[in-house]
Amino acid sequence: MSIAIQGLSKKFGKNTVLQQLDLSIEQGQIYCLLGKNGVGKSTFLNCILDLVQPDSGNITLFGKDYHQHQLEVKQNLGALCEDNPLIEEFTGLEYLNFVARLYKLSAAETEERITSLVNYFFSNKQALHKNIAGYSTGMKKKVGIAAAMLHKPQVLILDEPFTGLDPIAAQLLVQLIRSYRAANRVILISSHDLNYVEKIATHIGVLNDGQLMYNGSVQEFTMNGANLIDQALFQLLLPHHNTETNLDWMLT
Repeated sequence: MSIAIQGLSKKFGKNTVLQQLDLSIEQGQIYCLLGKNGVGKSTFLNCILDLVQPDSGNITLFGKDYHQHQLEVKQNLGALCEDNPLIEEFTGLEYLNFVARLYKLSAAETEERITSLVNYFFSNKQALHKNIAGYSTGMKKKVGIAAAMLHKPQVLILDEPFTGLDPIAAQLLVQLIRSYRAANRVILISSHDLNYVEKIATHIGVLNDGQLMYNGSVQEFTMNGANLIDQALFQLLLPHHNTETNLDWMLT
C-alpha cells in the first residue's frame, strides 16, 4: 500500500474535525475524497502532507513512518494545496525551474518536463514569462498542478484541482490525471466537482462528522453505474431529505 492511516484525530478548539480515521489507499488507485463543505477534507490532506499536526494517529507512506523518514517521504510526494501557495514574484517558468532545483532534477530532465507540461497545459505560453502575481486563478492553478507533478511523485495529492479552471483546462487535467495513474503510484484528490470525479475516480471516500461514511470502489458506490456519483452522494448524506418542501412563494 502507499498510504496507511490509523486512528487519525484532529480538533480545533472544541470542534472535532477528524475522529479516529482508519484508511488504506493502495497503489494504482485514484482515490477521491468527497463531502460537504467544512467536514475536514482539507485538514485530512494537510495532515498527510505534514502541514497540520494531528492530535493522535499514525500516518505511513510507502511503509515508512512520516516523521522518522520525513525527507525520503516528502521527496516522493507531490501536492496541490487548496490555497495553492506560489512565489508570486517569480514568473511561471522561474517558479517551475525553482521547484525542479528543489527536487534536484538534472538540467535535461528539467527542460524536458517543463517543456512538455507547458506545451500540454498552457495555450498562452507567453504569459509564463510574466510574474505570477498577475495571473488569473486558473493560470495559477495550472502552474501549481505542473509543479506538483514535475518530479514524478509516487503519491500525488490534489486539493480541489478543478476549481478555477475553464472547461477546456479541466478536461485536459482529467486526461493528465488518467495518464499519470500507474501501478506504483497513488493519486488522492479532494473535489466538489463531481462531474470530473465521475471521469477519474477508481475509489471513493465520503467524509462526514469526522468519520468516513463510505470507503470503497466507485463501482460499489454507484451500484455498478445504476447511480451517478452525485446521486449516490446525496442519498448517502441526506437519505431523508424532503424534496417536496413547498416553494410556491418563489413562483409568485
